[in-house]
Amino acid sequence: MKKILYNISLYLSFLKISLKEILIYRIDCIAGIFSQLVVQAVSLIFIFIVFQNTENIVGWSFEQILLLYGVTRISIGISGYCFDELFDIGPRYIRSGEFDKILLRPVHPLISIIGASREFVSIADFFIGLGITMYMLYRLAIPITILLIIKIIFFSIVGALIIGAINTIFSISSFWTYRSNEVIWSFYRMYTFAEYPLDIYNGFIKILITVILPFAFVAYYPTMDYLGLNNYMIYLSPIIAIILWIIAIKLWNLALNKYRSTGT
Repeated sequence: MKKILYNISLYLSFLKISLKEILIYRIDCIAGIFSQLVVQAVSLIFIFIVFQNTENIVGWSFEQILLLYGVTRISIGISGYCFDELFDIGPRYIRSGEFDKILLRPVHPLISIIGASREFVSIADFFIGLGITMYMLYRLAIPITILLIIKIIFFSIVGALIIGAINTIFSISSFWTYRSNEVIWSFYRMYTFAEYPLDIYNGFIKILITVILPFAFVAYYPTMDYLGLNNYMIYLSPIIAIILWIIAIKLWNLALNKYRSTGT
């Protein structure tokens, strides 16, 4: 337990340093945030257009869909800031030989890598999601109580941990392909399934994003709870996050033991 707490403490220290570096490169940060605002605006316009031809999607109103979308973006924003460095393990660390230097540090290499994340656009994702979520709660006349705020904070972090664990699992492909970014991105993009109600998908997709790649626990089940439509599935989210991280760390350590320097 002491080792786990120590690694968490180190990771948080790395994130603080990363945040300071973001503030140094303000122009890059502003440009990244602006580009993400444009991307999210296009997504919102698409949802708006869809609802010009229908009053609901599988029983979900426009405001409910946007609430789900906002909750998703919050977790994606947190995950992006904390774990997006995993996309570049192959080209940035292993292929360049930088990973050999990381192995010399008295810190687990996974902590060193994810602690180096400097994803500017994720900050925009977070605040866009937060703004949409709070506004939709208001539009839906859902009382914003202290308990609800605590739930949103807690389950948004849990959702980010689920995404991060899935990214970590697929990042081990970098130890063999050196091009982990393509592999991770292919699976990571499946999070878009979580931005819409589970009922619009067929049986296979439901199983995929609930059991195999449990993105449904990132936002769908939490949003159901916030809407008062579900009162138990949301509480499986922390358990799933813990299980995924146990699997991720074990697989990562296994891959690490098989690692051979690019110079050998």
